[in-house]
Amino acid sequence: MDRISALDDKVLGRIVSLLPLKEMLRTSVLSRRWRRVWTAARAFDFTGAEVDCFDVDVYISRIDSYLDQLSASSSCTDIHFIFFPGIQDPQAADRWIRFATDHNVATLVFDLRIGRPVRLSFSSFQLCRSLTTLEICGYIMPRLAAYPLGPAFPSLRSLSLYDVTIADPRTFFAQCPVIERLTVEFPDDDRDHLLPASALRSCPLLSTISLTDCTVPREPPSAGPPAFPSLRAARLENVRVAAPQSLLDSCPVIAELTIQSPPEGFAFRLDRRHTVSTLRIIGRNFPRLSLPSLSPSLRTLALCDLKITNPPALIQAFQGLEVLLLKRVRIEPGADSGIQVRAPRMRHLMVQDSKGLGLVAVTDTPQLCRLFCWGDIRHLRVFRCAVPKLEEAFLHCMVKNPYGGKYYLWKNLMQPLSHVRLLSANWWFICEVMLCQITQAW
Repeated sequence: MDRISALDDKVLGRIVSLLPLKEMLRTSVLSRRWRRVWTAARAFDFTGAEVDCFDVDVYISRIDSYLDQLSASSSCTDIHFIFFPGIQDPQAADRWIRFATDHNVATLVFDLRIGRPVRLSFSSFQLCRSLTTLEICGYIMPRLAAYPLGPAFPSLRSLSLYDVTIADPRTFFAQCPVIERLTVEFPDDDRDHLLPASALRSCPLLSTISLTDCTVPREPPSAGPPAFPSLRAARLENVRVAAPQSLLDSCPVIAELTIQSPPEGFAFRLDRRHTVSTLRIIGRNFPRLSLPSLSPSLRTLALCDLKITNPPALIQAFQGLEVLLLKRVRIEPGADSGIQVRAPRMRHLMVQDSKGLGLVAVTDTPQLCRLFCWGDIRHLRVFRCAVPKLEEAFLHCMVKNPYGGKYYLWKNLMQPLSHVRLLSANWWFICEVMLCQITQAW
């Protein structure tokens, strides 16, 4: 017997767990010793069962056959990870869930990415005490009743729901009392998917949340504890919030807030009570945004694809920032164009394709160490002695011959950067600088 075959079944099981399903099953023909080794694996991705299989019934029976062999094996006791491909057969899905329950599965994935959504029964989950990570895509979450044995997911820490419809969010999330990470992406259809913030009060340990394509309705004020006492990071994409300020106030320790595709009129403010240190606002089709007043705790600000209606608020936000990213940011017509960067703490500045912002003048950034400018270089101005600690500068000009050979304009831009340790520039930039120098020498 070779040295590998002499290893314990648990060790060999960990090895074959790294293989795709087809290669994992092929190990059974190596020798008599390897005939049942694959049943000791701790991770199974059954998407490989659909290879050369176009009949759904055959596809389901094939997976059922694999599960029967695993159930009959004495070496298959605890399974760490199972990926089940989505099917439109609730009875088969229920059998597979029962298998996961019987084998103490820690991570379970159900992925139905094509076809119409089907209702997924949760009657089999009530005894799955070991499940810590659950991902479901393309199913309908039915209305759940309280289980006599306690919550359906007593150990669940991470829950991801993609293209799902939740019949009763309040009772559903009540079955996840210790959840820490939650991702919910509702179907992108014409229906208004409601997700009240109070539905998550039963999840006090929730620290990270990501919501997509839903509505957070207005609710009467509550005298109880905040809805999200442990929330540290939140991402809202195309989420309509009836009372944004009330929602933000219910997150007393939030540090990272990302808002994608905010609707028109989405308004909130950050004052000294809030602990947000990172704020990202990413628009779609340049929505009009009135930048909120920002708290002194803010250290990172990223704005993308937006039309700012109040530039003074943007300039005021620079005072405590350490990282600033402006990508395709415009100033609404009629407002004062251009910004003056005076930020005593700023260390990283990135401006990309933001000619609609006007002139970006870097006047007082004593701690700035990295500068990135991508676009029309004519809209960047760095004042002398404004960047004494600058170490790296990336200048990528998207306009040919921006200064028309006028050497003094290039000198005004480059002279404050003469001490930079690493300077990166694109070919057009270098060619014109050299041309200007040759012209000046003549």
